[in-house]
Order: sequence, then structure tokens, then C-alpha cells
Amino acid sequence: MNTWKKNMEETKQHYIDWWNHKGIVLNMWEHFQEGVTPHADVPAPAPPKDLNQKWFDPEWRAAYLDWYVAHSSLLADMLPVANTQLGPGSLAAILGGVFEGGEDTIWIHPNPNYTDDIKFDPDNNAAWKLHKDLLRACKEKAQGHYYVGMPDLMEGLDVLAAIKGTDKVLLDTVMQPEVLEHQMQQINDIYFQVFDELYDIIREGDEMAFCYFSSWAPGKMTKIQSDISTMISEEDYRRFVQPFIREQCQKIDYTLYHLDGVGAMRHLPALLEIEELNAIQWTPGVGEPQGGSPKWYDLYKRILAGGKSILASWVTVDELKPLLDNIGADGVHLEMDFHNEREVEQAMRIVEEYRSSSSSTTSKTNTEQVKEQQTMQDETIHVQASQQEDEELKPLFDAIVAGKLEPAVEVTKKAIEKGVPPQVIINNYMIKAMGEIGQRFQDGKAFVPQLLMAGRAMKGALELLKPLLQGNASATIGRVVIGTVKGDLHDIGKNLVASMLEGCGFEVINIGIDVPAEKFVQAVEENHADILCMSALLTTTMTYMKDVIDAVKAAGIRDKVKIMVGGAPVNQAFADEIGADGYSDNANSAVQVAKHLIGAA
Repeated sequence: MNTWKKNMEETKQHYIDWWNHKGIVLNMWEHFQEGVTPHADVPAPAPPKDLNQKWFDPEWRAAYLDWYVAHSSLLADMLPVANTQLGPGSLAAILGGVFEGGEDTIWIHPNPNYTDDIKFDPDNNAAWKLHKDLLRACKEKAQGHYYVGMPDLMEGLDVLAAIKGTDKVLLDTVMQPEVLEHQMQQINDIYFQVFDELYDIIREGDEMAFCYFSSWAPGKMTKIQSDISTMISEEDYRRFVQPFIREQCQKIDYTLYHLDGVGAMRHLPALLEIEELNAIQWTPGVGEPQGGSPKWYDLYKRILAGGKSILASWVTVDELKPLLDNIGADGVHLEMDFHNEREVEQAMRIVEEYRSSSSSTTSKTNTEQVKEQQTMQDETIHVQASQQEDEELKPLFDAIVAGKLEPAVEVTKKAIEKGVPPQVIINNYMIKAMGEIGQRFQDGKAFVPQLLMAGRAMKGALELLKPLLQGNASATIGRVVIGTVKGDLHDIGKNLVASMLEGCGFEVINIGIDVPAEKFVQAVEENHADILCMSALLTTTMTYMKDVIDAVKAAGIRDKVKIMVGGAPVNQAFADEIGADGYSDNANSAVQVAKHLIGAA
């Protein structure tokens, strides 16, 4: 290769050292162009005609990426690599998921023809052809001046959730675990087939680069992950995630695990058990300080003590020296938050001081501290039920908490036959059971699959009672319209809140995802809703909540409905700023906020 990066050989050595848990890599995910002298006279293509051309036209994207790399800073260890990603988890599209290009990313919707038998037909597969056509077009355009990155295929539960739906995957951990294990192996087998063929297109000798985190290796490398793991227990992680990650680490030379969010930290011990895993990247998540914060020093030390290299993301220049002083200078990959070449040069001077000193003087490992951090929440779960509860109906409480649909239905049937009033069944057993499982969820003693199973059991029993409640004004404590705002396709959090509200006595009208303001207004008016709940998972979509509130005001119904907001990027300050009446950061507390808003707390 004759790359546009002048110090490419030096950067390669930095990466080789890092993969072997030594030295420092000073890099940046993506690139910046401002103030950069172009490496070649490459013209920018005409603006894309539409989003389809922007993402799914191989020739246009190849021309754009050629221009992009030619005009990007390649100082320090920043890599000359074309980012060919086709959405997070594009293996899901190859397996039948549906592509949709957005302004800033690519969405992959569930496969409308999904079956539990996952198959890969390489000869009749438009998404698979798109992957190969894009990589080949970029490779031809690159002419050895830069690497063509491996797309972010992803794997395992995350891919299955993309093609099947998150709720269904989480329920499968309880309802059909053997089927789920079989599907994980199917996805792994297809992953290796897809990865190997794409590797043969993009590799330079044996070398390759990866789009995600813009990283390089002297052989096959991949980024692996399980973002859905924030919703499952450590036991389920070791059953449905760990074995398949281990297989990837055994078959691929260089592996980097993307550990995403505070909720995923409890799975670190299981990751450290995978001897073949080389490195772990940490993403703190929305609302948390980024990777250079002192808050994460102990986490990095723990990973390094476990024999893995680390990748710290979005580190600022000011955070760089304190970070290295605290965690050492061996096995540290820094994805910096650079804005210009002056900052890059400043960081290079800092890092050079550590490279010049003995790499053996890393920060000491505090064994006692590591052991303390490895201690997980292991409190035993117990059911607290009032001694006055009717012994014949207590099994309904237990069945809902345990997520057992059939027993919940059977107990409810018998109670109806004996003439137990529906409101007694709902208030004394169903609502209390959902409150119990919600509290366990909030305390970290239950996880999303258990919450979903409880909601399913409660709804099954509630269906038997609905005919008996018709015309009864006291059947519900309030009526709620809930949806995810326009531009946002995330629904798992919204659905959890909806289940908890319904289980705790509210009538819930769930109007889905990607909901425009006029649909929210229409649903509130048609259902005479007491509360309007909005969810958003993206910082780019949360601002639309203000548009919805403005639309409610314009319709003249703002004084008739309370408005609640929530979602990962949302906080109380934002709720206050846009004029919402309530905010919650989890499904359990959302019930209390809703009750308070209508005076039912």
C-alpha cells in the first residue's frame, strides 16, 4: 500500500503493541477536515439526490468516502479508512431485516417474514449484494491510499433482536431457551461465512481495518458486542452470549468487545473469563461522563488487571494526562475528542512522554479494589405479601411476579367463578404484583425479560376481567396515550412503561413508534386521555417532544391532559424546559409519577 498517511508504519507498530497489551494508540473515531491540507486533489461528489443514494448507492458512497479520507487529518494514529458501515448490525439486513436510510444513520427494521429457522441465501439477497458492491467500489476507488473498513455487522442477540424484535428475544430467554441457543449458533455460523467473504474483499495482504472505532490489525479483527445484555441477568449472559463471543474470539485473530452502558458492567467478569478476547472498549452511555472521566479509572484498571487492553472513547486533551497517570501507559487505546490539528499535536506531546518512559511502570493493581468491584448484587429475592390476602388468590400474585401466564389465567378464572369482584382481583393482586416486579427491576433484582413476562401474565389474566368491567367508571384509575416520537424507532422502553401502567390500573393506548405530533393530538382527543406519555432514545429526536407539546397547545387541549416524558437522553431539566408536567427515568417510577399527576398517588 501507498497510503496517504505518512507515519502508517509507526501507527501499525503502535497497534501491534496494543493488541499485545503494551503501549499507547492515539486515535480518533471518524475524522475532522477543518484546517487540514488535503492529501490529494479529490473532488467532492454532487450532493446525494436523496437518502437512498446517500447510503445505498455504492458508486456515490465510494466517491464521497474517497473525498472524505483525502481531506481528513491523519496525524498521530488516526487511520486512513473508508467507513462503509451500513447501519449498526447490518448482518440483520442480510438475514432479512429491512433497510431504511435516515439523516444520520441507517435503521434496520424487523424482518416481516421472520421464522425461527434462520437461513442465509447468498444467491438471492439484495442486502448481501449491497455489502459486497459497496466494498468493491470503495476498494477500487481507494487505489491503496487507504483501507476499506469492515462494516459493523454485529452478531448474536443484538442481530436477532433487530430481525425478530427485542421483546420477543427477551421473552425467548425464558420461554424457549433451547431454541434461542440454536438461533445463536445459526447466527454465529452465518457471521463467519459473511465475515470471511467480506474480509477477502477489503484486506491488504492479511491486514484490515474496521469501521467501528476506526481500528487496525495485522490480521482478521472484529468488534463484538451484546448491547441487549443490559436487559438480562448474568446467568442468561453466560448462557446466551458468552459461548458465542468465545467462539468468535477463537476464530478471529484480534477481537475488541464493545461494552456499552453502566447496565452492562455487571457482565465484565464473564468477559474477563474469555481468555482469547484481546481488548474491551467502554462506552459510558447517555447522561454519563465520557471515557476520560476519573469515574472510569477503576473500571479500566480492572480490565487491564484481567489481561485485556482497553479502548477509552471521547477523551479530551485535558483528561489525557490524568488518565494515563492513573491507569498507566500499557495496553491503552485512546479515541480522542479532537477538533483541530493543534489539539492533536498537543496530545501527541503528552503521549510521547509516556512512550519515552519505561512501559513497565504502569499503575499498580489494587487487588482488594478489584475484588470489591467484582462483587455483584446477589441479594435473594423474596415476595412480600400481606398476611390478610386471600390464600386462594395469592397464587395470582405469585404467578404474575414469576411471569407464568397459564397459572395466572387459571386462578383468575376460578376467582370469577366464585364471584370475586374484578376490582378486588385487579387492585389487591394484579396491581400489587406488577408493583413488586417493578420494584425488583428498579433494585436490579429482576431484568427486562422478567418484567416482560410479568406483563404478559398480567395481561392474559386481565383479558378475562375486561368484559366484567365494561361500563364501570372505576375500572381504571386513568387513561394514558403513549408513543415514541417522530424519527425514533425505539420501542422497548416505551413498551415497558406501558405494561407497568396497565398492570397498575391505567388504561393504556399505545400508539407505537415514529409518531408525529398530529397523531399524538388525535389520540388524546379521541380517547379523552388523562395523560400523554412520550418516549425518545436519541438526542436528535428528543427535541421533537417540544413540537408535540406545542401541537397540544394549538389544539386547545393542553389544560385537559398531563404530559410525561422519558427515555435515555431525557432528564428533569429538559422536561421542565419544554413544559412537560412529569418525567421518569424508569418504568417503575413512571407509575408513581402518573398517579401523582392525576391525584391517584
